[in-house]
Amino acid sequence: MARYNNGINGPIKGKVGNAIAANWRGIDYLRSTWEVTKPASPAQLNQRQRFAVAMGWVKPLISLINIGFQSVKTAKTPLNAAVSYHIKQALTGDAPDFQIDFPKAIFSVGTLHPAVIREISRKSNASLYIRWEDQLETIFCAGTDRATFIAYNPEKKKFLSFKDAAMRADGEVLLELPPYFARDALHLYLFYVRSTGDEVSTTQYLGEMKVEGKRFGLIQEAK
Repeated sequence: MARYNNGINGPIKGKVGNAIAANWRGIDYLRSTWEVTKPASPAQLNQRQRFAVAMGWVKPLISLINIGFQSVKTAKTPLNAAVSYHIKQALTGDAPDFQIDFPKAIFSVGTLHPAVIREISRKSNASLYIRWEDQLETIFCAGTDRATFIAYNPEKKKFLSFKDAAMRADGEVLLELPPYFARDALHLYLFYVRSTGDEVSTTQYLGEMKVEGKRFGLIQEAK
């Protein structure tokens, strides 16, 4: 409770914002109202859970999201656009156990052409070898486009990102994997960025792989 002095219009009476003006024994005072917060509805809780899962998925890669979703104009920021996409298109399961549907997850949206993947294999020293082919050069498929690869380890809930790991014209790349990823399944993704940085390709899901000793096997092939 707080006392106040009358203004030029005399004493205040009634509710003012979140306070109530009253008088007690000739003393004018203000007291706060008790705001009753309604419990969230099932639909509101559902949406909050979906938002939390989508945000938790994309936020670790916000620097790549800012590049990959730069052309999406329907949201205030690239991060908002990425979260919105995953809420609508890449969540699976029922409340409260929502999960990311890995083959539907993306980190970029654009018009550059995707690659044609020809080989994914394990090399020595925990290296991942990827070979691809591309179409004839056009404004949507230039040899100078830069390839970014992303690997997600669901067991350890960690991303590996390989930004600008190769150019489209290289046709192949060797990615070093950390030893502690051994025997874990990995979900692999690829997208291109134009050399000027102002256009990208929509992310390709390359499949789910697993390191087994000296072999790198394909568990789930991208469709």
